[in-house]
Amino acid sequence: MTNKIPHVNFALISGTAGWGIRFPDDLNEPGVRVLDRGLAFETPWGLTENWQVLEFDGSVTVDGKSRTALNVFAHGWRSDQIDHASQRRVFWVLNEAGVRKVLADSTCGSLNRAILPRDLVIASDMLYLAQTEFSILPGRMKYVCRGKQMFCPSMGAALEAAAREAWPPNYRVFGPANALVVAHTWGPRFETPAEAQALRLMGADYVSQSMCPEATHAREIGACFVSNSYVVNFVDGIIPDEWGELDDIHTEMADVAPRVSLRALARTPLTDDCGCASYRAVRPQKYATIAQAGS
Repeated sequence: MTNKIPHVNFALISGTAGWGIRFPDDLNEPGVRVLDRGLAFETPWGLTENWQVLEFDGSVTVDGKSRTALNVFAHGWRSDQIDHASQRRVFWVLNEAGVRKVLADSTCGSLNRAILPRDLVIASDMLYLAQTEFSILPGRMKYVCRGKQMFCPSMGAALEAAAREAWPPNYRVFGPANALVVAHTWGPRFETPAEAQALRLMGADYVSQSMCPEATHAREIGACFVSNSYVVNFVDGIIPDEWGELDDIHTEMADVAPRVSLRALARTPLTDDCGCASYRAVRPQKYATIAQAGS
């Protein structure tokens, strides 16, 4: 059975940052409750499942008004198969819902010897040379999507503030001012030492298997995007014989990272002052179709 897509302004894409907990129930975060769960939606590319609707009470939001958000688990990935197009289905749903602000949480691997496991990182730019083969744009000629400001500075400020409030004091928070660059690899295989060195030499500070496609899709639907991620390992080859305590760190941070995401989404202003929407433009009609020979 599939459900009708609700109209909401906000979305939270849950990932490995909160593995192992019942979200958001186990957090008991004040002002947050589940309105509906176990939802599934039909898309042009098949079914997307494991959705719920969250409500934020006006007592915790930046504007004092209650707000609702769509939430999907594990980036929309299926557990029974590897499917790199799953995020296209997720963002098709978000577009149909009218979502304007998207926050995703995840974990990542460090390519920078100075960025340590358990540090929280907020990207300012990304290295994603594929630029996704799974676009949701309605035709190649209809829109211009620029690559500037793929991560929303306004959402980044709200996320950094929430992180500095809740993140364990023994570990660091890298905000937008640190100008970190995230690179993409599809997974599930992790990066080779040669791949890690190549990404590092091209300017990336850390690597993710979800963040860059999500930022790209957010641009395609004209929504703001930010990512809440923390480091669980050094990528192979960055520090010899050092890889990390990946699963232990997931367990350790599973309560705090999703809490940061909830607070950041509640405190994100629903405005366009950031300018992100201007980097997706509708092309003039005369350029929107391919001219026929002789016309």
